[in-house]
Amino acid sequence: MQRSFAGIVLALALPVCAQEPAARLGTPNQQPTVRASEPDPFLDGPKLPAARLGPIATGRVGEGPDRASAEERYNWGVPRERDRRATPASRTRESDRDRRDDNDSRGATLRNPTSAQLMNNRRNRADLDDPAPGREPAAGPAPSWWPERERDLNELREQFPTFGDQGDRDRLAFRSDTAFDNFSSPISNPFLAEDPRSLTELRPVYMYQSIPGSQYYYQGGSMQFIGTQARVAFTDRFSVAVHKLGWLSINPGSGPGATGGSGFSEFWMSPKFTFWRAPDTQTLASFGLQFQLPMGAGSVYQDTGTFGLVPYLSIGRRLGETSYGTFHLINVAGIHTGTDDNRSDYFFDSLHLDLDSGNQHRFYPTLELNWFRYTADGTQRPAFTFEGRDLANIGASAAGKNYVSIATGFRYRFTDYLQMGIAAEFGIIGSNDLTRFRLGIDLIWRY
Repeated sequence: MQRSFAGIVLALALPVCAQEPAARLGTPNQQPTVRASEPDPFLDGPKLPAARLGPIATGRVGEGPDRASAEERYNWGVPRERDRRATPASRTRESDRDRRDDNDSRGATLRNPTSAQLMNNRRNRADLDDPAPGREPAAGPAPSWWPERERDLNELREQFPTFGDQGDRDRLAFRSDTAFDNFSSPISNPFLAEDPRSLTELRPVYMYQSIPGSQYYYQGGSMQFIGTQARVAFTDRFSVAVHKLGWLSINPGSGPGATGGSGFSEFWMSPKFTFWRAPDTQTLASFGLQFQLPMGAGSVYQDTGTFGLVPYLSIGRRLGETSYGTFHLINVAGIHTGTDDNRSDYFFDSLHLDLDSGNQHRFYPTLELNWFRYTADGTQRPAFTFEGRDLANIGASAAGKNYVSIATGFRYRFTDYLQMGIAAEFGIIGSNDLTRFRLGIDLIWRY
């Protein structure tokens, strides 16, 4: 029985053992591995791709472009040299620039940095002492009576974007030109002696003027003006000024038949453009066209003619620094032309010299000289042979007359926003003028 079972098993196994295998497994071919580059150490730009793809020049794996670096060839599958350490490909702005010049599109390049500008919306005393060329001093803190000043003015700047210089884009709307903060505005002849800077300010003005006793018509007496000026700076170069708006009164002396009176003054305003602005040398010049509108009372000579035009040129410059302080010079010249024959025409020149005492930007002694020369007679009041300079255009027969006065005083700056000026003016040429002595006072709130 056992022999029979063993024989059956052998009979079944012999055909299987005699059959050859259908397939044989061989050693697998080792394929090259593509490795990713290490992280890019530069974080100032977009991340580079893990592997850089170049132009396909062959279908064989393990070869790369001839101009590829060792690291790029390694990414293509070329075996690395054994004595070299795997490091990321180095990048510099010079190498990126060379690759751009070679018109090679492989890889990423560094972006050019954008220009940065410092935003100075506040000014302080240190910046005023020695401002950097072309840089505006920073503004001071908001006043207590306007705690929300920065927010309110930022809203205005968004509604009224500035135009002009590149630097204007970083200034607050309607802010005064602060690159010339150490200048001092003229005090006497305030309606015509215009500051060359682009300013935003409110300036109340008071003047008391005594009339010479030798003046043949009034024979003494006085004139008084109280009013205000206002200026708005749209940019560091363009501004609009209201020169004269107020109330004028005349009190005659002992002259027989002389009459006095009071009433509103003429309205004077002008646009002004600063065409020369050099903060590094502290030099600037502006041009304006003043419109004189006779909208006032006839009893004080504020209704003469239709209106007058006064083109003017205003120049300012820092003269030099001494141990006592720094001198500044402002000169304003212009010529009046009436649109009809009723108004008297004249040329004027106002010279202003001030000293920034001790370079403390507080106390400014001033010396000023004003000259008027009448070039054409007016026809509205031809019987009179005297004129009123900046207070009144009488329309008299005054052609060829010269009126010269000298003024001395000071300006004091309480803060960067508030200052006052006072000057005493005396006539030195022109006895028939209406000016024997003038006291002028102003108070400036400036932004």
